[in-house]
Parts: sequence; structure tokens; C-alpha cells
Amino acid sequence: MGVAMLALARYTLKGPYQAAGVVGLLAILTVVLPPLTGNLSVAVIMALILTIVAAILVGLIILTQGMGSGLKVIAVSMVGITLVTWALLDSPRQAITIAIIYWLPIMALAQALRSTNSLAMMLIAGIGLGLAGVVLQQLSWPNLESMWIAHFKPPDGEELAQETMVQVEQVVGVLMLLTLPSLYLMTTLVIMAARWTQSKLGDSAGFGAEFQALQFGRPIALGAMVAVLASFWLQQFWMMSLAFMLIIAFMYQGVAVVHNRMAKKKLPTALFVMFYLAMIMFSQFTVILTSITGVIDNWLDLRSLNKQAN
Repeated sequence: MGVAMLALARYTLKGPYQAAGVVGLLAILTVVLPPLTGNLSVAVIMALILTIVAAILVGLIILTQGMGSGLKVIAVSMVGITLVTWALLDSPRQAITIAIIYWLPIMALAQALRSTNSLAMMLIAGIGLGLAGVVLQQLSWPNLESMWIAHFKPPDGEELAQETMVQVEQVVGVLMLLTLPSLYLMTTLVIMAARWTQSKLGDSAGFGAEFQALQFGRPIALGAMVAVLASFWLQQFWMMSLAFMLIIAFMYQGVAVVHNRMAKKKLPTALFVMFYLAMIMFSQFTVILTSITGVIDNWLDLRSLNKQAN
């Protein structure tokens, strides 16, 4: 997968026509191919892969060539998606929705990383953008939760049982709460993948060192601790979303600490695999523990323990 991605990235960066062609084709395939599979699970996975690959390439273009080149490529892909969705669904709104919800964060965070050359600042910019998204959601769709709940009701107009209704409200509440943090996680992962691709194309191991050096600093860590504690105390929707994004951000710092310590000890790759499997399988426990590690690192500087011991 890595070799194929690098080959596609090299071709994409050859020129504006190649870049527009590749990203535009991926965007169109995202709309056209999944429905042809006839299997919902396969369709979702295919659409997700195509969307992520296109996003990584757009991030790479902005990181290497600037926002102007990225905007041209996105414009071409939007035209392609609009024409296809218009022909298939008789509505171009999907292209506009994708541009606002998906491409805008990719562009903003890629430009933030290009301008600051700092993964920490990129992650902080993403949190700011996420908060803006929460405010926009509250102002534009104040009844969004009720709209989601309505989708679970029977089409014949019958009322759900009280117990079922409570469960539906709980599920919808969790989905709404995790929507923006999930988008934050996916977008930041895409930008890091674009940065990794940029590093590999330059025959450099720079991304590994850059990621392992990720650190937010004590003021931001202290502010994050206060914000997370306040969010669970006040139970405000926007503060809970902020808390989850902060947990994800410091999870990255915790992962950077783990990578750094394992690299210094020259531990086998299998341990890295086991670590990420634990992150997936026991996500609630391992993500919180890794985030706490990231916060503590701002005071104890866990990556320099060997130096202090010597």
C-alpha cells in the first residue's frame, strides 16, 4: 500500500494536469463505484479508502506547492463530483456538502502545517476549526438532534415505546457528540499521512523525527486539563466536543512518546503493532492512558529520561 501510494503521489506532483486528473478521478469514483458493489459494507469501505487517498494527495499538494495549487485541484474535483451527482441524483448539493465538511478542514490544516512547520500548531488549529464547526452546527441546525431522532421513528407515524425512545435519544446524543471529534481525528491523520508522503518522496526520515518531537508545552497542557475537567462537570455540548478533541491531540503526544522510547530501545516492530492493536481493541482505556502520558510529558519530558539518567 505504501509503495502504491508513493507511486501515485509522484505522478500527482508531476504537474497541475496530473494532479487535477488524479484527484478529480478519485472524487468521481468515490461517487460512482461504491453503489455498483451491491454490498453496503464493501461500498462504505471503498468510498472511505478513495476519499482518504484523495484527501492525502490534496494535503500533499498544498504542503509541497501551496494553497493555490490545492484550490485548483479541489475545484476540478468539485466540478467532477457536481456533474456526476447531478446526473445520478439530480442534485449537486453533495459536492457542496463535501467541500464544506471535508475539503475545508483538509485545506486549512495543510496550510497551517505548511506555514508553521509544526505538527503541534496544526493540531491546535484543528481544534480551533472544530470549535468553529460546533458553533456553526448550533447556529445553523439547532434542531439537528430532533431531526436525527425522527429518522429512527417508524414511517407509519407510530410512536416508539418509552424505553426504546430513551435508547434512541442516547444513541443520537453519542453520535452528535462524537461527530466533530471523529472528523478531527480523521483530518489530522490525513495531514500526517500527507506529511509522511512528503518526507518519503524526499528520501527523508524527517517525519519520524518530527512526530517523535511533538510536544504542546505546559501552558497548553494545563489549559487542556482545565477544559476537560470543566466539560465533564458542566456537561455542555460544545465543551464536551472540545474535551474529546483535546484528548485526541494529547493522545498524539503520548503516541509520540511511545514511539520515541521504543525507537531508542530499538524494540522490534511487533511491539509497535501490538501497541496499535491495543489502541484499537481497548480504545477507551488505552486512548485515555496515552493522552495522560502526553499531558505528563510536558512536565517530565519522558523522552529525555535516558539523558537525565546518564
